[in-house]
Amino acid sequence: MARQKELIEITPEIKSMLKKNYFFINKAKFPSYFAGNILMAYFFIGLAIFIVFYFQKVFMTFLIVFALVIVAFIYTFRWLSPYRAEKQTYSQRPTTDQMENWLIQDIKEIVKPMAVEMLSLNPATITSDNFIVVPCPVYWSESGVPDENITKYYADSYNVYSTYKIHVLALSENYVSFYTCVFNWLDNEIVSPFTLEFFFDDISSITNESQNLDLVKIDAPAPEKKEDDEEEEVDDSKNKIGAAQTVVVKNKSGESMNIIVNIPELEASPRSTLKPEKVMQTLRIMLRHRRYGEEFEIVRPKEEESEKSEESEE
Repeated sequence: MARQKELIEITPEIKSMLKKNYFFINKAKFPSYFAGNILMAYFFIGLAIFIVFYFQKVFMTFLIVFALVIVAFIYTFRWLSPYRAEKQTYSQRPTTDQMENWLIQDIKEIVKPMAVEMLSLNPATITSDNFIVVPCPVYWSESGVPDENITKYYADSYNVYSTYKIHVLALSENYVSFYTCVFNWLDNEIVSPFTLEFFFDDISSITNESQNLDLVKIDAPAPEKKEDDEEEEVDDSKNKIGAAQTVVVKNKSGESMNIIVNIPELEASPRSTLKPEKVMQTLRIMLRHRRYGEEFEIVRPKEEESEKSEESEE
């Protein structure tokens, strides 16, 4: 069922529901043999067996036993119904590949136009070389996003996240524009947009830095309280987000653009993670070209070239 969804039209409402199912619907567990409905089924089957052994009137015994067996089957059906419903819902969850494709698509269709509008860019001049989108997962409480919408799903060897911080770098003839926001992906909402611009001549440095994010994971356990209602001091280092790989563009005035490229602790999907070196390389090459007129060619790995060709075909 999940593989067929790409063949039919999916409305935004259905898509939102499917995304939430991916994160919040767990694999169905077979119900306990000691649940209420199945115990009632046991009772009526036992009663039917008792009547068969202890009553002599064949016709009446047959009718009573038949009725008791029907009732037992009804209770068995009620016992299995929730399991069947959960199993059906779970089978309709999108695949991880679909989710990652939808994330890329939603960033292009929702976040990118907003960034273009807020930065007052000409869409005709935007290319993959001068427009860099850097998504980074959010796994801490973020103002404007419900805590229940900040979650993750473990997909074999990495995590898929439901909320992202999106950084956009747009390189024009004379300046670099910066746009950032929090993308509440489950509801397709953009939260806390922010913009900044640096003229190329005013950029003092472009560095790759490791910055410690003093943020607590959304699923960190709450501190336990002692009998005197004082919170017990515990080592919460394991509950912190930790270090982030960032690219920092500094202006001569002291302002800076901080682009969070990757947070190793979160183990995000490779498809939603860029390398800091790629962001720095693009910025530095463009900066040299603008300042000194150097000819340039951005060298990409083979996989990135294939992705670029696919985008051009679209």
